[in-house]
Amino acid sequence: MYYVMYIVRMYIYARNFPLPIRSFTSANMFRLLLLIACLAVPAYSNSAGAPKAICTNGLTPEHGLDGQSSAVPYRFSGDSKANNGKVSLALGGSQGFLGFAIQARDANDKPVGTFKVVDSSTSQTLSCSNPDDTLTHKKIPHDNPIKSVAFAWEPAGYKGKVKFVATVAKDGGTYWIRKVLKEVEV
Repeated sequence: MYYVMYIVRMYIYARNFPLPIRSFTSANMFRLLLLIACLAVPAYSNSAGAPKAICTNGLTPEHGLDGQSSAVPYRFSGDSKANNGKVSLALGGSQGFLGFAIQARDANDKPVGTFKVVDSSTSQTLSCSNPDDTLTHKKIPHDNPIKSVAFAWEPAGYKGKVKFVATVAKDGGTYWIRKVLKEVEV
């Protein structure tokens, strides 16, 4: 604690701060550190998968920060038309990512169909409107982000165009909400 106080005192002295050095006591140091801690803005993330709340909030993460408005570094690749009643796609990009939530949506912007997990170490299903109609991440280590996730989707009786929509989180504070899109004919 004394070492930290010494550094702060030296900083104040060097910056010619109008606060007298002698009045910077341990109590003042504690108040300063408490103020700094209170002003820090946390970014919460869901490391074990998206919470059920994304079902009702438009795939918006509850990380405590706004989503990105910049160009999205992720995209869908794969089928543009259903083959034998199944669509095989992958979500990926040049940058790794730690979280995602994917839905196939009809013309009325409602989730349709059923996701099938291809790699159970990185993805799992979530039931929003119907069983397994949303795909989300599992725990992904921060030091080993994934570059892509493959998945299969079945229309479950739906016919027409569907739009695959994804929210992708590069990390807990950097994410794109419903910006990754791909239309598929079923």
